[in-house]
Amino acid sequence: MTATLALAWLTLGLLLGAAYFLSLRWNVGLFSTGQSLALALGVQLARFAILAGALAIVAIRSGTLGLLAATLGVLAARLVAVRIEGRG
Repeated sequence: MTATLALAWLTLGLLLGAAYFLSLRWNVGLFSTGQSLALALGVQLARFAILAGALAIVAIRSGTLGLLAATLGVLAARLVAVRIEGRG
């Protein structure tokens, strides 16, 4: 795998992670206010399914190194999200 392709998978992982953790913030709000348990559970399921599906597609298309790069991107997005929330 070329460095350019690894960077592309890393960038995709960052974007996926950012979307995942932004939706987590919204999801926590749904759970904590008790607005709609069905909606909160649906959002939770969708978050997991989208992230797992996207990482599976990366693994199928690019193999282990692509999956590793994308996962590192997700973890980097997590680090940023935790620092923004002030708990890191």
